[in-house]
Amino acid sequence: MTAWQAIFDLANLSRGQRIVIAGASGGVGSLAVQLAKAKGAFVIGIASGRNKEFVRDLGADEFVDYTKQKFEEVVKDVDVVFDAVGGDTFERAFQTLKKGGFLVTSVEFPSAEKAQEFAVKTARVFCKPNAKQLAEITRLVDEGKLKAHISTILPLAEVKKAHRLSESGHTRGKIVLQVRSDLTG
Repeated sequence: MTAWQAIFDLANLSRGQRIVIAGASGGVGSLAVQLAKAKGAFVIGIASGRNKEFVRDLGADEFVDYTKQKFEEVVKDVDVVFDAVGGDTFERAFQTLKKGGFLVTSVEFPSAEKAQEFAVKTARVFCKPNAKQLAEITRLVDEGKLKAHISTILPLAEVKKAHRLSESGHTRGKIVLQVRSDLTG
């Protein structure tokens, strides 16, 4: 729902638009790639080279290996950027947008001054429960257009380890915390 609300509710991504997804191999980014593609957008995924095939298989039309090239030098004039990385990546992402574009992030707090400097709009997504959106996401899952990729499953007692993995920025897909392994149905 974080990816949905970021790219559709806030950035208003529509068919035919170009979107950059920073952190395209991560838990939220990998879902954003699939959602944007299902909407008919042209998707540019940014991740490390080891994730190239993974991100392409998710549906990305283009891939940029941030370890080999500066994405802001090869990507220009996009309509939307969805940043799931933050820090320097967030700051440099402004350079990829066309005037009037939209940068939405799940990890930073954009400044109005920076948005004004680049003549773009910005927002930070805060995920809110929404039954209608959840039903639409479920429909996409049922149709095979959306799949959550699980990086690792850890017992709840290892929540600190899960946070360290998440903060490392090097997981592929979601990290799942399991309350008990003997639960069924």
